Amino acid sequence: MPGGIGSIDLKLAQGLRCNDRATGLNADASHREIFYNLGMDRVHYVPQKQFLYFPHSSYFPILDTLKSVHRGLNNTLEIEQLFMDEHGYYKGAQRIFLSTGTASAVLVALRLKGIKISIASNCP
Repeated sequence: MPGGIGSIDLKLAQGLRCNDRATGLNADASHREIFYNLGMDRVHYVPQKQFLYFPHSSYFPILDTLKSVHRGLNNTLEIEQLFMDEHGYYKGAQRIFLSTGTASAVLVALRLKGIKISIASNCP
């Protein structure tokens, strides 16, 4: 329902950009910490685990870009929904596993679409 309680419209989506979010997370950060620090226009890649974390947003082309790249590479896109709680009531970030070859193509495509990318550091 557009404009309903809890809905995200374009104005709110633009306000949820990553202006004040931490971008220097290390590879051991939890998926909850990663989700908290994502912006609607930013993804987080953990090369040590080969996971790309992203928020679901119909206002930024993250999911469409992922689908396009995977289709172009003849890969199957398998998205995992993560949750903020142990009961699975509150959705958090989504993540996908990226092989080394796929990761390069995905990261370039996202950057070309104007999506910011933070990359996990090796430091604890």
